[in-house]
Amino acid sequence: MNVRRATILGFALAGLAWASPQAASIGDLCDRLFLPEGYQLDCTLRGGAGASERMAVVRPVEGAFAPLSELTIRPIEEPVDDPERWLREQLRIDLTGVEDAVSGLTESPDSPLAGSSIDEHLESWLDLLDSLAGLPLEGCGEPAARPAGDGWELECEWPLGPLRQYLTLRLVERDGEQYAMRIRAMNEQRLRHLVAIANSF
Repeated sequence: MNVRRATILGFALAGLAWASPQAASIGDLCDRLFLPEGYQLDCTLRGGAGASERMAVVRPVEGAFAPLSELTIRPIEEPVDDPERWLREQLRIDLTGVEDAVSGLTESPDSPLAGSSIDEHLESWLDLLDSLAGLPLEGCGEPAARPAGDGWELECEWPLGPLRQYLTLRLVERDGEQYAMRIRAMNEQRLRHLVAIANSF
């Protein structure tokens, strides 16, 4: 396991934006959050004009490192029956296209590689791709039920020398609806601020 590769992947994935939400209606999620003035954070709604395309985003008001800290909350349209699996899948790299292409090299009846000794090598490449897809999870603990009994969360931390990328993913239920939360920061104090705001939801 290459720790440096896992760290870089962790940083990249933590910075990726989540897909646009699909729930029927979310209202103004920012109104449901408590942001203490001393935190110097602001909440905005992002996405399309319709409520079903929005997400709440909490970020520092200003500063050179503001993009490194963020809390997002978005509704989930389809009920999640397996929260543990769902949380893990949020951090898996989607290599489906590559896997399909590699599989097609031997599965096609017209492929010059079908039935050859290269077939075995391609199978090991597929195993490697599967392990790479889950590489960011090596910086995470196990998904756990929240003490409040309102959902599940997955906590991750990727070290890079003296730096740390912290990421917490949550799947919570409010008023019969499920919401996904993503909390990321690169110092523990800001992480605590964002977690406190997430807890107020």
